[in-house]
Amino acid sequence: MNVQDIFNAMADEYDQLSDLWYSWLFSRLHYFIASKILNNSYPKKILDIGCGTGFQSFLYASAGCDVYGIDIANKIIEKAKRKINIFNPEELILFPEYFDYVKRYNNLIRNCIKKNYEKGNYLPPKFLIGNAMNLSYKDEEFDHINCCGSTLSYVPDHKKTISEISRVLKPNGTFLIEVENRWSFNIFWYVLDPFLKGKLEFNKDYTSVFKFLKKKPTQNIWIRFPFGEYDAPVNMKLKLFTSYSLKRDLMMFGLRLEKKWAIHSITSLIPCTFLDNLNPSKKLINRFKFLANLEERLLFRIPGSSLVIYGKKVEKI
Repeated sequence: MNVQDIFNAMADEYDQLSDLWYSWLFSRLHYFIASKILNNSYPKKILDIGCGTGFQSFLYASAGCDVYGIDIANKIIEKAKRKINIFNPEELILFPEYFDYVKRYNNLIRNCIKKNYEKGNYLPPKFLIGNAMNLSYKDEEFDHINCCGSTLSYVPDHKKTISEISRVLKPNGTFLIEVENRWSFNIFWYVLDPFLKGKLEFNKDYTSVFKFLKKKPTQNIWIRFPFGEYDAPVNMKLKLFTSYSLKRDLMMFGLRLEKKWAIHSITSLIPCTFLDNLNPSKKLINRFKFLANLEERLLFRIPGSSLVIYGKKVEKI
């Protein structure tokens, strides 16, 4: 199955984030957007590349931004369009609040946005089918580009997508990119799993691990990664990035990294294959919350499974 077919198959369950892995990822990511971007500056026109069912599109729109969301999966886009009529920008609940930390982050996000939110200022996002490597927009059309949900980790040619982001972004315009990170505790589990006979539910193939270990530490790599439930996983081809290589590729197209954050740094001490479970046990939830609390509070930087990059397009001289 290709990426489009895989995400189309997920369309019905896409918003039901009852697992610990994705509910934490998007809670943290949305807080970064609200506190670091929308709390400081409100870009007028935004392109959300790989928008899915519109998590970030609706978040930006709730702050009064004019948002265009694109995704390659047509069923995902259809679902995003259906949400336009039921989404309430004042409640700002982007997915179900199964865990208390989701509710807490939603309150923080609302507080970031409400001081600048004006009733009647909300414009619903516009959702379209689109290809990240060939954007159908004019040069320098957008003030801000959002490319999260690991979109760059799925596209065949990430440099082509970065080139397109630079083309449609205005000089001094900003961007936010979230990708799968090569170096994290989660990769340790991936490498260890064949030696544990697949007990961590990642991979039983020694060959893929040896290929991984042969690559230079600064190099991006492709892996086959299992998504979903253990008894019926979907193995997707996924690119893992290093901060060094992504920064280099961005600069190649005039995009300057200004800040970066990690998500699932301490929490990935529990393998993501255990956390990506739609019915986590109470014991697992309590262990996760303990690690999540540490992840929020620790002052030193630890690489996370998700790498979040914020930057600007360098103005032409």
